[in-house]
Amino acid sequence: MATIVLKHVAEDRTNDREIVDTGAAMFGLGGDNVHCGVCGREMMHDVPIRTIKVNLLYRCAGCGSLNELPPGA
Repeated sequence: MATIVLKHVAEDRTNDREIVDTGAAMFGLGGDNVHCGVCGREMMHDVPIRTIKVNLLYRCAGCGSLNELPPGA
């Protein structure tokens, strides 16, 4: 399990990608702890984000910013 800090994406750079609202937090059954690239809030806990094959954007419930998995994560 690793800690991953997402990369901030400007609202005008979404390129029509699907946006997932993580809510208070998303919990999985094994994987990484994922943090917002703007405010640092933990958005996902034990979620295997690196195995998700779809290029999604994640909205932080804390600050409202959009984030994506950084290249090479």
